[in-house]
Amino acid sequence: MSTFDTRIRNAALVTLLCAFAAAQAWAASVNKPDVPDFKAYDQNSDGMVSLEEFVALGGSGKTFLSEDANGDNQLSSDEWVKATASKAP
Repeated sequence: MSTFDTRIRNAALVTLLCAFAAAQAWAASVNKPDVPDFKAYDQNSDGMVSLEEFVALGGSGKTFLSEDANGDNQLSSDEWVKATASKAP
């Protein structure tokens, strides 16, 4: 194989890999919902988001209380999913 053929093949492979990487990055940004992450709000990693944790990251107390389905003053991951499902694009 000549040097010219090798260069063309390498350039084609690099172009293909760059296109694949760009497509993956684009897909990740498009498919990522604009919904707050439960783990980010669960600052003490106890599996629940307290009112204090929620407000500390900019949430409102009124919103928290309306989403607290069982009234235990904590949002479980199930309550979080239900609360944020309607907010996903």
